[in-house]
Amino acid sequence: MRLDKYLSDLWRVSRREFAKKRKKAELKVNDKPITKAWQNIEEGDIIERNEEKIQVKEHVYLAIYKPAWYVSSDIPEADYPSYKDLLHNCPYRELLHIAWRLDQDTTGLILASNDGKWVHDIISPKKKLPKTYIITHSKPLTASDIQKLEKWVTLDDWYLTQPAQVEKIDAIMTKLTIHEGKFHQVKRMREAIDNLVLLLHRESIWSYNIKNLQIAEGTWQHIK
Repeated sequence: MRLDKYLSDLWRVSRREFAKKRKKAELKVNDKPITKAWQNIEEGDIIERNEEKIQVKEHVYLAIYKPAWYVSSDIPEADYPSYKDLLHNCPYRELLHIAWRLDQDTTGLILASNDGKWVHDIISPKKKLPKTYIITHSKPLTASDIQKLEKWVTLDDWYLTQPAQVEKIDAIMTKLTIHEGKFHQVKRMREAIDNLVLLLHRESIWSYNIKNLQIAEGTWQHIK
């Protein structure tokens, strides 16, 4: 791939703007000063910009532990900061897009990548990949509530949910695993059984579990 194209994408600038930035930065590839902005670079090459070093990656995959009051959007929304504000020390941050958003008041795991096919596979309804949430309820779940959730409930738009898996943690906390991803689905499922969500935390998506990854809240790590 071309050096100017790669860095233009990283910096979110045009080729012309890149040319201006290049003049102000001491750029090296594999410890050698660059002579041509259009020179080819390869996976694994090391680009040095002033004192910052960036490893060339065609595709980047991150797991992020989102705190409450951040939005799963590439830009801030309604006075809430973007999840990308958690990636200030990630040189690939401008390349990334979210696979499965979280509400601003919800904490937990989000996945992000610049690999469009991977993101599509994660969010595709056809894949039916599991997503597990820890929920604090406004009141204890009854046996009837659990039976409904594990069979189906009717949401406010008359959508019938697919069977979920429910595991009681204590009187007002449960673990819920679903295989679909309708808008605000977990909260709406609880509204359907007249039991509101007080706190919501996403523990895992597919095979990626926030506990196993050992990510601290507000931080991120590469997963591939």
